[in-house]
Amino acid sequence: MAAKWSLRFGALAVVVLCLGLFGWVGLDLHQSRERELQAAEHAGGTLAKLLEGHLQGAARQIDQHLSDFVLRFQFAVADRTPRAVLEPELQRYLSRFSEVHSFRVADAEGRYLYDASGVLADVNIADRQYFIELRDNPGAELVISPPIVSRVTNTMVIVFARRLQDRAGNFIGIVLGTLRADYFERYYRALDVGPHGVIALWSRDFELFARWPQLPAGQGKTVDDSPIPARLQAGQTAGTFRRAAGLDGEKRVFSYRAVDGFPFIFSVGLAERDVLAEWQRRALTYGVLGVVLLIALIALIRAWGRGYRQAEELAEKMTRAYAEKTREGRALLDSIPDPAWLLDNDGRFLAVNEAYCRSKGMSMDDILGRTVEQIFPAEEAKRLREGQLEVYRKGEPVRQLVWLQLGGQSRPFEFLRVPVYGDQGEVTGLAGVAWDVTERYQAEERQRLITHFFDHVSDAVLILDAERRVLTLNPAVTAISGYDLADLKGKPPRSIIGASVEPELLDAISLGLEEHGVWRGELDTTCKDGSPLPIYCNISAIRDDDGKIVNWSVFVTDLSERKAAEARIESLTHVDQLTELPNRQGFSRMLEEWLAAGKPGVLIVIDLDQLSRINDAFGHSAGDTMLRRVSSRLRKMLRDGDVLGRLGGDQFGLLISLAGRSQTAEVVARNVLDNMARPVTIEGSEVVSTVCAGICLLGADGNEVATLLRNADAALHHAKTSGQNLFRFFSADMNVRMAERLRLESDLRGALGRGELALHYQPQVDLKSGEIVGFESLLRWQHPELGMVSPVEFIPVAEESRLILPIGAWVLEEACRQNKAWQDAGMAPKVVAVNLSAVQFHSLDVVSAVSKVLAVTGLEARFLELEITESVIVEDPERVVRIMDELKALGVGLSIDDFGTGYSSLAYLKRFPIDKIKIDRSFVRDLERNANDAAIIRMVIGIAAELERKVIAEGVETIEQLEFLRRHNCDEYQGYYCSRPVSADAIPALVARHRA
Repeated sequence: MAAKWSLRFGALAVVVLCLGLFGWVGLDLHQSRERELQAAEHAGGTLAKLLEGHLQGAARQIDQHLSDFVLRFQFAVADRTPRAVLEPELQRYLSRFSEVHSFRVADAEGRYLYDASGVLADVNIADRQYFIELRDNPGAELVISPPIVSRVTNTMVIVFARRLQDRAGNFIGIVLGTLRADYFERYYRALDVGPHGVIALWSRDFELFARWPQLPAGQGKTVDDSPIPARLQAGQTAGTFRRAAGLDGEKRVFSYRAVDGFPFIFSVGLAERDVLAEWQRRALTYGVLGVVLLIALIALIRAWGRGYRQAEELAEKMTRAYAEKTREGRALLDSIPDPAWLLDNDGRFLAVNEAYCRSKGMSMDDILGRTVEQIFPAEEAKRLREGQLEVYRKGEPVRQLVWLQLGGQSRPFEFLRVPVYGDQGEVTGLAGVAWDVTERYQAEERQRLITHFFDHVSDAVLILDAERRVLTLNPAVTAISGYDLADLKGKPPRSIIGASVEPELLDAISLGLEEHGVWRGELDTTCKDGSPLPIYCNISAIRDDDGKIVNWSVFVTDLSERKAAEARIESLTHVDQLTELPNRQGFSRMLEEWLAAGKPGVLIVIDLDQLSRINDAFGHSAGDTMLRRVSSRLRKMLRDGDVLGRLGGDQFGLLISLAGRSQTAEVVARNVLDNMARPVTIEGSEVVSTVCAGICLLGADGNEVATLLRNADAALHHAKTSGQNLFRFFSADMNVRMAERLRLESDLRGALGRGELALHYQPQVDLKSGEIVGFESLLRWQHPELGMVSPVEFIPVAEESRLILPIGAWVLEEACRQNKAWQDAGMAPKVVAVNLSAVQFHSLDVVSAVSKVLAVTGLEARFLELEITESVIVEDPERVVRIMDELKALGVGLSIDDFGTGYSSLAYLKRFPIDKIKIDRSFVRDLERNANDAAIIRMVIGIAAELERKVIAEGVETIEQLEFLRRHNCDEYQGYYCSRPVSADAIPALVARHRA
């Protein structure tokens, strides 16, 4: 009877165990499926953020070019400068950001004036919303359109535009750049969203603009049933959802994100069948195992049924069978190739298989009856015990990844533990099995690296079998040729390119591969659509360990752009159209022919000093006239065999043969300078434009074209920095100085962005009270390699390269911001003085810039003083007076810096609305020893008092200098006697000391 009940309970236990196992497998599959979908949602959200950053980066890059054009050329647009002048500039922007379809300029009526393509479309954009917004809003900055159909190309584009205005602030048109959908689609194509995933860019009205994979039929159409618009209206700018796509019906996990500051929405859809592919394979495996287990269970139950009916008469036979089953169970446990075990509730090992013993290097007797703490190191035992306890807490199977030290190596093992239940349903122990997953980890990592390299390498890559038939290819192949894997798989590349390549060349390639296992060279092939495709191929054999060729790798580089560029360069004319002289390339070719022939001579490069002033005064047409007159004069000076060319802008090159000439190179250069200094009549006015020249001797100063031109440019630069109407012969140290200057300019371009520039402040002290009444802001550059660079070195570089414009704008804003910060911190209000260079004063709308900075920083205008040098005043005095009056109207103080060192004139003090005169330190330094300096200071102070102007002396370092200034009623001073220039943090303490 006991045997009968034992059979019944055994069958029931097996059924319950199997049901529990099936339930656990079902739950695990459901949870893992949800985890895969959630991971896809997270990946999609991350990719949407990446796409947002890409769009914002592209917008910033385009806006940088648009802002640069506005800053440099909006007045030229107002003056209707010829297209031949401005369109090359637009083409330069286009070459820097070739993904932009075009840069164009439209006038105030919406008609195109300039186009980087060189062709003006006969369309009008005055009704476009972006044009209307820029026209009607003077304060508008960058305006971005939603996706629209271009009236020039009839394609969907996004327009980025900025306002243009004349010197009076009147609207004169816009400058714009466009991005087409294919720019985004090319980028999306490089992103891995699976075979059936999609990336799309929508307008805020949910109109499709760009999509990968491409869907031309859906471009411009609106998806009405998407939940995204409703979520955006509810304030959800980012999120996820799952549904079938409205455009192709594919079930996907969608992530969307509204781009901050842009009228666009990104959506990333990962196909559920791609996301769940691995899960489906695992579910199929579990299903097969479940069916097998169910069949085994049914068979076992039937066997138990038969045994139950025959239990009494076969008791002895069953006893023997039980013993046999026990031996079989032991054998079955040992047959498991991975470590397996059984624990009691105290964590002691009840049974282990041979694989477990081998993995630990211990006998079975040494393991049975012991715990993990007695067998494993402390840290590993702690992790194993945590996994055991988790099974008890959850009451269900638990997987755990544990790294174990085995054989001197750390190896990953995946543990699966399940609870074992007794007859009363209580947990009597744990059963477990572990798999060494080291090879899986290594294989997955290798596969990930190989796949990432293969999919993202810039070159196109094909993998061929041993018979050189295509096995697979990366996306770059499709990108450059149009062929996808379905077109090429199983075919030899020769069958595709054979129509466009000579058979003899293909035979030679095959022979080279058979003999050497490698071939490299250029081929002229065709794309799938029949268009030409020049390529560079690198074909190499892939061999196994025995040296047998198993595959071929083919790396392909697209040479289309390089070939097209070479063709364009080759087709360019070598003659300057304005002067009908050889251009730089043509001149260089002639110079190369001279050198090849060994002809003696001298290279002279000249540059006009005043061409920019002529352009400003009379217009660019007058400048062109001047260039033609200069070229005509230079032609008349040449003898037979001499060469003249226009090297660009206002620069000309001369090749003078000294053979048979009694004059020296110095005499020739002086004749050229004297001839150029003769007046030229421009629009009824006599204009004198001097030149500077750099001179190189052929052979002595170089035997190559590039070397000679570079050395002549170095000599020319040295002449220009030394004054006007000068020439200089090349010397070796010029290149060193030029290299140092270029390095300084290059480093200075990034100094502001890298935070290397800072302001120091030197106090300005009232001579009567001794109280600090203001500060002069002084720019400092802490170079990471050169240390503190003197302003004497880098300020001229900044002015010559026009870097002073962004740097000066930063200095003005930072000084005002710091002054307001001091006031907000409780320091008594002081005046901060900021120096304005001549470049800033004559290149910017100074009044607008100062007004904007005051508004942004919140500083009152009376606490800002602008220091202007005399050189600013003497250049276009009438304009300077008007600007000064407008600055005074803002409430800003004005002072003349370095008074007496330049074009000093008492008329300045009378005509210009100046508040303060600054006596240069060169007079203060020697006033104790030089009576003339002392007299000049007394005179300046006296005149300023009569004109009711304040006087401040700089460079005061001694008590004697201070007492002299006090005796003669100087108002203020600054210098080391009070303090060196210090950082902003040190100012409050310095002010407090002087107040005390």
